Formats: sequence, structure tokens, C-alpha cells
Amino acid sequence: MLEKIINGFSVVAYATQPEGRIPARAFLETRRLPPKVKAEEPDAGAAPVAEEPEGLQFEIFVSRRFRSAIEAMSAARNALDRVKSVDEDGVPDHLPE
Repeated sequence: MLEKIINGFSVVAYATQPEGRIPARAFLETRRLPPKVKAEEPDAGAAPVAEEPEGLQFEIFVSRRFRSAIEAMSAARNALDRVKSVDEDGVPDHLPE
């Protein structure tokens, strides 16, 4: 998995292994990064509650049939390199097919 931080979002590229008749697939996923909390303002004995932000998953290059996970990961890595921004809803721009 490769990660890039853009506009307060973590954008991750990854691929899945082929399984039976299902070919390898490539994905981009976005997650909003939690706001940074200043260390100067500790709450008296309260444990910080870190909610896991929900991510958006986008299958990319749906029309392609990757022969291997390596080929799918290479395509995902190239797609991640082309992402220049993420809108406020977490949709990356440029999102391939």
C-alpha cells in the first residue's frame, strides 16, 4: 500500500490478489485525517477517544483485467501519482475510469 496526504485526506493505493475467476483489482481509498490536538491542553485524566474515520473506496480501472496483483498495484500506484487534489467529500481528482 502506498499513501499520499492531500487536502487533509489520506489517499491510499492498493491491489487485491486474483481469486479463482475474479482477476486482481486496483483501488484508491480516501480517509479524512483527524484534526491535530494541541499537546498543551491535556484533559485532566480523560483518555482521548480516537474514532476511526470512515474511508471511501474507489475501484479503478474496472474495465481492465489485470493478470497479477503486481500489475494491478502498478496501475494503482500510477493512479495515485496522478491525484492532485481531494474534494471536501473525499473524492480524489483525477479519478481514473
